[in-house]
This record gives sequence, C-alpha cells and structure tokens, in this order.
Amino acid sequence: MKNILCFGDSNTWGFDIENYDFTTGTAKRMPFDTRWTGIMQEKLGCDYRVIENALNARTCMQDDPYSPHRLGLSSLEETLDANAPLDLVIIILGVNELKHMFNLTSGMIVYGAEKLVKAAQVSYYGYPIPKILLIAPPPVSEKISEGIFGFSFGTQAYAKSLEFSELYHNLADRYDCGFIDCADLNFELNEVDGLHYSRKDHAKLAEAATETVLKMLPES
Repeated sequence: MKNILCFGDSNTWGFDIENYDFTTGTAKRMPFDTRWTGIMQEKLGCDYRVIENALNARTCMQDDPYSPHRLGLSSLEETLDANAPLDLVIIILGVNELKHMFNLTSGMIVYGAEKLVKAAQVSYYGYPIPKILLIAPPPVSEKISEGIFGFSFGTQAYAKSLEFSELYHNLADRYDCGFIDCADLNFELNEVDGLHYSRKDHAKLAEAATETVLKMLPES
C-alpha cells in the first residue's frame, strides 16, 4: 500500500460554486468521486491510498484575520506526523495569498510554498522521507476582480498568478520534486468567481496527477 497525502485549499476540498448560496456566502462540497483526489483514487486503485487534507482559505504562511486557523505551515507538520508513513506528499497551495490584503509578490508567495516543501521532506519515526509532488495552481480569471470574491483578490491577482508557472517549476527543480503546472491543463474555472475549479477541471487535474503519481510511485 502506497500512502499519498494531498495538502491543499478549497479547490482540493471541492468547493462547488454551482451550489453557492449568495445569502449565506457558503457552498457545498463536490462529492469525493467528482473531486480530483477522488477521481485519482479510483484511477490508482486499491494499492494506493489517497489521504485528503484540504481546507477552505488555507494559505502557506499568511495568517488571515477573516479566516483564522488556516495557516498551512502550522498544520502540515502535525498532518505529516499523524499520517506517517507517507510515500508521497502532494502540495497545491498559494492562490489565497493573492488576496490584496496580503500585498505579496508572486515570488514571496512561492517562497511560502518552499517552506512547506522543506517541512515535508522530513523523516517521521524512522520511515523514509516522502517524495514531493508540487502542483502550480492555474492562473485565476483575468476578471477575478469582477467576481463574487473580487473584493478580496482585487485587480493584481491575475497578473501575479501568471508568474506561478515558472516560479513553482523552479522550486520543484531545486528540491527534486515532481511537478505539474495547471496552466498547461487549460482549466476553464467558473464564471461566478474566476477562482474555483469546474468539474471538468477536477477531471483534468486527476488525469495529470494520476499519470505523475504512477511515474513517481510505480506499481510493485
């Protein structure tokens, strides 16, 4: 059995904008077999165990006063310890740092992701250090500032997100991580917020992730 931890934010959680309640400001969660993690589990089969650890509004290193207890760095070590042994850790974070209240450059955002990579490359209880698969989030919509979360992300989020591809790729190379660039997958996102994945996007990521996981953790 190969154990795979998926550490992410609302897009790994399965935030379903199609069921968004404009009165309460909440959305339902996509079913497991619709989320990219669930689809990947189905494709990989019973010799692999996909462990989801996803949280809406999760960041790498920034404390969000409006969404407390979402700091990725503070929860990753506990998650790694609780789920040891792990063969692979998949990290897909960084989009929430695009919120204009953080005032971060894309380089600073990816530096936060680097802290997560370093935290994950640690042995727990004498088990081998897990491999890391780093996923660069797709660019947000060019019109994200006009969407329902535009007040949070502002007008600069799109331009910053376009820089993720190169920066995350460089990070993956430096730390010998597997890498997937969601920009290459041509996500459509959704037209309501320009931020969250559509069901087709989940399927695309599941396909790419499954292929990469099988290369990194080939079947025995």
